[in-house]
Amino acid sequence: MKNLNIIKTITLFSAVIFLQTFSATGVKAAECSALSAGQTPAEADDEIACTVSPTSLVFTIYELALCTAAINPTMTNAQKDAICTTLFSDTSGKAVDLAPGSVIPLRGDLTMTEGTYTNGYLKMGKSQSMKTEFKFPSARTTPGSNASGTGAYCFSKGVAIDEEPSGNNSQVTCHASEFSTAANISTFNRFGDPSSDAITIHGISFNTFQMNYQVATNTLNGVSASTNLYMLDSDGTWSGSETADVTYSGNNPTLGTNDRTFIMADQTLSSPVVISPNTSALDIRFSVTGASTFAFNDSDDIFENTFNGIVFLFSAN
Repeated sequence: MKNLNIIKTITLFSAVIFLQTFSATGVKAAECSALSAGQTPAEADDEIACTVSPTSLVFTIYELALCTAAINPTMTNAQKDAICTTLFSDTSGKAVDLAPGSVIPLRGDLTMTEGTYTNGYLKMGKSQSMKTEFKFPSARTTPGSNASGTGAYCFSKGVAIDEEPSGNNSQVTCHASEFSTAANISTFNRFGDPSSDAITIHGISFNTFQMNYQVATNTLNGVSASTNLYMLDSDGTWSGSETADVTYSGNNPTLGTNDRTFIMADQTLSSPVVISPNTSALDIRFSVTGASTFAFNDSDDIFENTFNGIVFLFSAN
């Protein structure tokens, strides 16, 4: 039996899928808003940092679905279609700012089978842009020739934040008054901890770990979730599953010729979605609260900006 009364838009309101880079700060960091004048955050997980909610967080989304079980990139389209209902699909991708008020149109012909949906599926581009700005209660300093500045107003400045800053050049700058904020860019080309050991994932054996898979379990904005993250090539195949191209010098990985274009995320929902004959609306909320981090160096200067992740929540009523 099908339910035909599903609302036709997804409201991007508040956050939940976890993406982490090697330099990402853990979400145990305190909120920057909790700091008093001149106070530096307490050290947590070997980092001195505080979190901020970005004013803009843009991803390119290609597909969004609800599923009755976990999916992975080794599945055929028929196997995926048997357990998933596609809510949004665009082969060209749609750039979406995960900020209050943004919307994605759902499929116009959307119907959903009654049942319990335990997993959310998201296919997105590997890069995101993030604007972060915050006014501290007292002046802060950012070091380095490319971002030096002092003031209470601190903001992202339009640089790549895939890795830790080179030398002592900050990824943030501070100013004595409000200033123009530019988006910092993160590009995810690999997942998981590097390892030159052989490994088997979903029945596929790799001579060395291809940096193409990670299980991210975290808590953001009070919501816990576990997400399986996969790197996909431009043809939709799992990076490294057909042509292994990651090589190692010791445990230091070097990426090869696979083009690593998309991120596939399969998230076990913190609360399953139940579709019944009485269901009239489907709500999907993204929260960006605390998704950006300002990290401090040993001199208490702000030198790094990292992306903590997002979470998505589905509910039906």
